[in-house]
Amino acid sequence: MKKIVSVNLKVLFCLLISWSAFAQIGPQGYNPNSVRPIYEADVMYRTTVWRRINLLEKQNKPFFSTENEITKVIIDAVKEGKLQPYYAKASPRLTGFEEPMDPGEFLSKMKFYDTNVGDSIEVKPYELYLLDIKEDLIFDRRRSRMYWDIQTVTLYLPQGAGGSGGPAQMGDLTLANFKYKDLYDYFKSAYEESQEKGTFEELRSFWYNPENPRRHMSLADAFDLRMFSSRIWKVSNPDDDDIVTIINDEYGSDPQAAKKVLYMSQKVEYDLMEFEHNLWEF
Repeated sequence: MKKIVSVNLKVLFCLLISWSAFAQIGPQGYNPNSVRPIYEADVMYRTTVWRRINLLEKQNKPFFSTENEITKVIIDAVKEGKLQPYYAKASPRLTGFEEPMDPGEFLSKMKFYDTNVGDSIEVKPYELYLLDIKEDLIFDRRRSRMYWDIQTVTLYLPQGAGGSGGPAQMGDLTLANFKYKDLYDYFKSAYEESQEKGTFEELRSFWYNPENPRRHMSLADAFDLRMFSSRIWKVSNPDDDDIVTIINDEYGSDPQAAKKVLYMSQKVEYDLMEFEHNLWEF
């Protein structure tokens, strides 16, 4: 019981701490990297949340439809020079897009020499099924509501991608960060331009509607509506510990630790929802 109370108190403190001092504020008084910026003077509360999206989950399959995988859309945009990748930075004080990455370097990370083939091959977009998003949860006192403000999207090369000769054999490899505002603008423009052509075969950057394939939507709108399923793996805290680290510190080599990580991730999600709900109770 003592361990459970200790973990809960630590996570609760993580949820309540504000990181507004670390937000990037432009000369106009708001974060220029936000899709819908909120004036800093109107931000009553902010915390940062990191989420992992597994695109193989059933709810996420519309983001990962055949030949229109979100990872393929991003990679194609980099090849066309329409998206800028960035080196991923671990510090919570950084935005995650301070240092631009050469597009050629980004693309080279997905190539490897396969001894079975005797030549270099490229990892397929459908093998890249892991994404991270870093977002701010903000309470806007002017509008009296909470907003999710996505800042970065991180692409990973999952362990085992490319088979036995692939580059990610010891664990997931980080490929690059992307500024969400850039992604949002590209998703929207690419979808609208392809829609003008009038044929499904030429439609690009879309969220596949499994209930009505005649009515898809852009990936940008799907993110706006938060149509994805995700797992929280870190929230802002003084030690910058993720949930796995917190659980391991409390339970050590407990064989049930993996279940406790999943439970704590879900609990954090529910605590955030309850926090927003209780704002209207007092």
